[in-house]
Amino acid sequence: MKRPADWGKTNLAKERLKKERKLDGEESYSGRFIIHRDGPIDGGVYISVTSKEAIVVDSQKYPKLKELYNRAKLKATEKGIVQKDLILEAVFNTVSEAIPKQDERSVAKIVREFGVGKDGKIALDKFLERGTGVCRHDALTCAALLEMFNKEGMLSGKPSLDRNATEMGAHAWCRYTNSAGQVYILDVAKNFLGTLKSARGSKKWVYERRADF
Repeated sequence: MKRPADWGKTNLAKERLKKERKLDGEESYSGRFIIHRDGPIDGGVYISVTSKEAIVVDSQKYPKLKELYNRAKLKATEKGIVQKDLILEAVFNTVSEAIPKQDERSVAKIVREFGVGKDGKIALDKFLERGTGVCRHDALTCAALLEMFNKEGMLSGKPSLDRNATEMGAHAWCRYTNSAGQVYILDVAKNFLGTLKSARGSKKWVYERRADF
């Protein structure tokens, strides 16, 4: 019998950092809020269960996300107007093109290059500039772009950075729930964009939260 997916990765990461006395507070690390499921993305920091890079997402301080946002808007534009029903695909394709190199070793090389060290902060932009990342960088970028569309009033749903662990390993992706309550999955690393219902048939990953069953 397969074990159910473990959805406690963010809490485990916070517990580890708490024991190491690295947290500023329950939900803050190094002066930024910790990105978690159903929480805000832009302006926050993503931490890992193990001592990997702490990824800062900040479209105000760093330019690359704004650049990608403008690219995504162009992809979703027809006859001079951003079409709401084209935004998810535009974001997915923009991020796929922006991070063509999906490789953990290359990510580690970038981290070493900037001398970040364990749990050291590094901007998501550094990976976007190199076109390099893995699932966590893909998911953060998708979620941040969708959040930016929300802020401009072009979307009214809810983006989320989701992650869990199964017998196959750990994984992260972007989940988007539209205003009608339909759930979509944007998983650049596994090349999947579609509804949660269609994801079940794809067998790409266990995207369902416990409440989805």
